[in-house]
Amino acid sequence: MISPNISYYGRLVLDSNSKKTPKYVITAQAGYYPPMEQLKGRNGLISMYLMEKLKDGANVPAMRLQAKDSLNFTGLKDYFIDGKLSGFAYGYPLADKTYSSKHKENPFFKYKEDGFLFIVYQDNKTGEAPEQIRPNVIELIVLAGAKVLIASYCKQLVMGGFDEVLTALRSQAE
Repeated sequence: MISPNISYYGRLVLDSNSKKTPKYVITAQAGYYPPMEQLKGRNGLISMYLMEKLKDGANVPAMRLQAKDSLNFTGLKDYFIDGKLSGFAYGYPLADKTYSSKHKENPFFKYKEDGFLFIVYQDNKTGEAPEQIRPNVIELIVLAGAKVLIASYCKQLVMGGFDEVLTALRSQAE
């Protein structure tokens, strides 16, 4: 398989102040991915909410990440496998030029062919249903132009194919 170009790495950590809807803040990042700049809040941080799907449907992922101004950052495909948290997921940016009923410009439109990989870490001590879908940390890896192969890259990630590069990215992340 062709090695993808990794544009960006981000470590999203659960905000301990988040209430019903889990909020994650990027606390470390490596690389540069221009549309992420558009997601910064007033505090200069990038945060996202982990949300359940809006509507039922076979092609709709069970979970999604929503960013600033209600931008659907991505659906998290394979977040659950056989009803259990898989520990890995993949997705890709919204392909529409605008989003929401207010027709806001989609900062990811120029990057719609990119793919996202996620590593999901959950505290094994959680036992109640709401906490079972609430991970402590989510790692995001952006692969340039990898949308069409992102499911295959996710399988490669699960099998350890990105271990060396992830170790390097984690040490570079600030």
